[in-house]
Amino acid sequence: MRQISRHRRGFTLIELLVVIAIIAVLAAIIFPVISHARHSARKVKCLSNLSQLYIAMMAYKDDAGGFLPSWCITNPNPNNPGLSGAELYTPQDSVWTWDRSIIDYTQGSEELLICRDNPVAGTGGDSEATPRNARAYAMPRYSQWNDSSGNYYGIYLEQIPNPSATVLLFEKGGNRPGSWGDALGENVYQSHDSRDQSGYRDDMFHSGGKNFLFMGGGAKWFAAGEWDEGAGAYVGGQGPFAWDSGRTGNDNCGPGVCELPGLPAQGGDWPPR
Repeated sequence: MRQISRHRRGFTLIELLVVIAIIAVLAAIIFPVISHARHSARKVKCLSNLSQLYIAMMAYKDDAGGFLPSWCITNPNPNNPGLSGAELYTPQDSVWTWDRSIIDYTQGSEELLICRDNPVAGTGGDSEATPRNARAYAMPRYSQWNDSSGNYYGIYLEQIPNPSATVLLFEKGGNRPGSWGDALGENVYQSHDSRDQSGYRDDMFHSGGKNFLFMGGGAKWFAAGEWDEGAGAYVGGQGPFAWDSGRTGNDNCGPGVCELPGLPAQGGDWPPR
C-alpha cells in the first residue's frame, strides 16, 4: 500500500506579519482601556478614602466641642514653622499635623491618606516618600481660624456658611504622613512646594483633575480646565477650579468672602454666592 506523505505547511512571512499587526492593533486598543480603568478605579478609591477621612474628622469634631482639626497643633504658623531643612518635609516627633490628630479615628491606619496615583510623591523634600506612602491630601488655609498673629487653628464647623461647597481637603502633597510640609495648602490647584517661579505646580492626580472633600461631607472629582499663567488660575475648570482665582497678594483669597462679618477672620477661597 502506498503511503501518502502529509506535510504541514508553516506560516508564510506575510501571514506572520498580518498576525503581528492584528495583535499590535488590539494591544493599542486594549492597553489604554485597561490603563483608564485602573486610574478610574484609583480615583474612586481615593474618593472613598476622603469620605472615610470625613467620618474620622467628624468624630474628632464631636470630641473637640464642634471644632475641626487644626492643620498643625504644634507649629501652626505657616510662615514661621520653627523648623528648617529636612525637618520641614519629613515626619517629626515634635510635629503634630491634622492627620496625626485623627489617626485614632481611622483605627491607626494611614492607608486612607495614600493615593497610588500621586504624581508628586517624593518630590516635596522627602526622599523616602513614594505613591505608596505619601500623604496625598492637605487642608486649605481657609478651613482654619487665624488668631491674627499668623497662627491657624481648627475652626468651629457651624461658622461655615456654605459647608456643602467649601473645600475641607484636596489632593496635594509629596511627603509622608506627619510631615509639616504639605499639611496645609493655599489654593486648590497646589500639589506641593515648587511649581515654577511663583512657587507652585499644577500636577493633577486623576484624569486631568483632582478629588475634593467638602465640609458638608460630599467628595467629588472635578476637571481642572486650562492653566492661565498670567491670571494664576484655571480657566474653564469645574467646581473649585472654576472659582479659585489663585494667589492674590498675601491674603490667599479667591472670589467670595475673605472675612465673614461677626466671625473670626478667614483667609482663602470661598464659593461664590
